[in-house]
Formats: sequence, C-alpha cells, structure tokens
Amino acid sequence: MTERRSNPRHAIILPALCWSGSGAEFHAITVDISSEGIRMRSATIPPVAAQRGCSIRGVGVMDIRVVRAGPDDFAVRVVGRGVAPGQVVRNLLEMARLQAPPVEDVRICRRIVPKCRVVQVTMADGTSVPAQILNLSATGVALQVDAPLDVGQTIVVGRQRAKIARRITGGVGAAFLAPLDEATVGEHTVL
Repeated sequence: MTERRSNPRHAIILPALCWSGSGAEFHAITVDISSEGIRMRSATIPPVAAQRGCSIRGVGVMDIRVVRAGPDDFAVRVVGRGVAPGQVVRNLLEMARLQAPPVEDVRICRRIVPKCRVVQVTMADGTSVPAQILNLSATGVALQVDAPLDVGQTIVVGRQRAKIARRITGGVGAAFLAPLDEATVGEHTVL
C-alpha cells in the first residue's frame, strides 16, 4: 500500500549544517517542507528523537528534533532557539516559490494570424459586438474586443462557441468548446 500524505510538500533545496551537543558537525541538503516538518538528505542520518542544532542558508540557526529517519534522508521539526518555527516555515515557503516559479502554459497547437481578422462576438443575451482576431489555433482564439467580457463567460466567436479563459491587454483569450480540426486551421480560416 502506498502512503498518502494529506499535507502538501513544497520542494526546497538549500544547504544546511547540522551539529550535535558534542560539536560533531555534518552537512545536509533540504529536500522539501510541509506542515509536518523539513525533510533533508545527508550521508549522516541522525537517530529519531535526536536534538540537533541546524543552520539553513538564508533561513537562520535553529534547534531541530529528528522525527523520522530513513536510509538516505531524515525529517525534522523546528523546536526552538533562533528563528521562530513559524518564521522558518514562511522563509522556506518563500524560497520554495522562488526556486520553482509557476510553470508557463505550453501551447500544444500552433497559432496563426488569419487573413480575415474581423469577427462578430455574440454574448449569451444575444448582443453582438465586433472584434479583431489577434491569433487563433485549433483550441482557441485571442481577441481584441472593447466589450466587457468576464472570465468563464460563454460566447460565440463567428460560428464557434467558446469560453473566456483569460484577459489579455485590450481583449480576451477564449477556448473553443469544440476544438477545430488542426489540419484545417490556417491563414484562410474563417470563424
């Protein structure tokens, strides 16, 4: 059976220096953080319940307690001294966000600019406004339009039903409810 964790983990890779009360030091690398603690990798694995001092680059010096030990990693909780546990979590989460910026949308279908760029956009209430096609693909269209359109709103672009997916400068991006055949999308496509 696979263990399922209920708390989300945030990947964070930072060097750490850990030491025991006797002064023996070892190096570790943080792996991730969750509300349960910080997971680290090291060639030296301290025993469960061991208290250690720890300095994580960019976070600070703290006292930690080992709560889990595996063959090549261990998990700790911050128990005191120096940086407050809540501040440690905030610092590590901010660094995790910086290390793993949001993934940009990957376009699957090629985008083209059709020769006929003028199109009518019809709202659910039947009102219609003119728009300019900035570009289109088999899955959607970017429109320059002056009408106030909301994300999630269903519209008809020419003859194609679409849903507003995002706002862009001067208009919107809409996803077709039924994608076009990609092989037929080209500069002569008319919606």
